Amino acid sequence: MNHRHDKQPFYSRKGYRILTGAFGLFLIGVGVYAVLLAETSPNIRLVGGAIIVLLGGDMIVSACKATQSWLSKLGPLP
Repeated sequence: MNHRHDKQPFYSRKGYRILTGAFGLFLIGVGVYAVLLAETSPNIRLVGGAIIVLLGGDMIVSACKATQSWLSKLGPLP
């Protein structure tokens, strides 16, 4: 039996998009927290936080556009 979802890529399904957007919001929150409150050198704090915010923003944009995010392109992580 063929379903409508059989030909859709995994990243265009509604549930995956909602979870991706929610995780993107979480990553943005973690990145902002790291930039503002992390107890490490300013260079590491700014670069690390900026990278986390960038990845979170990409996940939100990818969820809205139904495309693959940068983190999902890494493949299965251990």
